Amino acid sequence: MKKSVLLLSTLVPVVVGYLVNVLIMVPVIGMASFYLLPLVTTVFWLYMGKQYARRWKAVPAVLIAHTVGFCSLLVFLWQFLLETDETRNLTLAVFSQMFSASTPLYLFGGIARFFESQPNYAGRAAIVAMQVIALVYMMIVFCIGIYMEKRKKL
Repeated sequence: MKKSVLLLSTLVPVVVGYLVNVLIMVPVIGMASFYLLPLVTTVFWLYMGKQYARRWKAVPAVLIAHTVGFCSLLVFLWQFLLETDETRNLTLAVFSQMFSASTPLYLFGGIARFFESQPNYAGRAAIVAMQVIALVYMMIVFCIGIYMEKRKKL
């Protein structure tokens, strides 16, 4: 696969996250997409880890592939921790969450609640934790793909 295609593939989680957010309003298709699209994205990201391992060494591959995720996290932190409700840019705030919306966050909701001071409460700390967990999850899946490809070459 060409490097340009690999670089463009880093936008796939953002597109899938957008689809999840748009389709969630459709009665039957919405819930199916909420549960299935993140799992499909996980399989795709595993495949992309294998593809990146053929072109780059492990560390540059992980950094290149997750540039969009890191930027999304930084914009999210900027918009939700450093801006007030009045000064927040809603477009940036929404699009900063698209990368994480493409991950199966429904599997990790319990972990994020550990960061809150009150039990069974999802506040700012839990929401920030979910963004970080989503990025770490995608990195782990990608690294598994790299490992599988490198192991195959041995």
